[in-house]
Amino acid sequence: MATLSALVSGLEAELQRLGYKDSTLVWYRGCWRRMQKYFAARGVEEFSLDAAMAWVDDACGFFGKEQVGALKRTDVYLFRVAQMLEEYAVHGAVLRRYNRSVSKLNAAGAETVARFQEHLRAAGRSASTVRTYGTLAEEFVAFTGTRGGLGCCDAAMIGAFVATLTGYQFKTVEQKLCAVRSFLRFACAASLVTGRAWRRCPRHARPGRPGSRRCGIRARWPGSWKRSTGTTRAGNGITRSSC
Repeated sequence: MATLSALVSGLEAELQRLGYKDSTLVWYRGCWRRMQKYFAARGVEEFSLDAAMAWVDDACGFFGKEQVGALKRTDVYLFRVAQMLEEYAVHGAVLRRYNRSVSKLNAAGAETVARFQEHLRAAGRSASTVRTYGTLAEEFVAFTGTRGGLGCCDAAMIGAFVATLTGYQFKTVEQKLCAVRSFLRFACAASLVTGRAWRRCPRHARPGRPGSRRCGIRARWPGSWKRSTGTTRAGNGITRSSC
């Protein structure tokens, strides 16, 4: 388990890489400092979602408000601070629902995505498909950049990317997976990745769907918080969606 200070440092660097606004980062830093003071006052060094949610509850009375349906937007934002740290600890990346803007790419990554889009045009794909698949390929290539680059793409990296899609609707996840599979076919043919990496990318998000590969991702969060927060409380702790 990572220490809170190390986790905050890594997450801040990733948010900067993704192009989060300075004003947004200032707000996150303030929340992280408050959480760190809470942890330090209790002699806690290692991060856990239970401890982070205890801070959220102490800061805004989260659980009591949730029970009576009185959560404010600012309360939910504090929850998301804790949840983002947990998900970064698990996946080593910022999940897509926290970053809906186009991810930043280096020159090589942007060139690869442009080549992919040109490949789609040459194959007679529609303009909307070229645009959408290009955007989703950018997400994937940017993610590989956090783990050694596209040349290091393997089943573990693909699985880690799929895990970051937790929280989306099934259809949205499947659209993203379809785009990634198409991109990986192109990347394999162009010798940008070794082997047949595209075969490692699942076809379906919903467990039990027909098809040779399923990722079994839980695209809807369980429990009474699923619309506002994306997790559910169980007793004194937190139960989390897993892939």
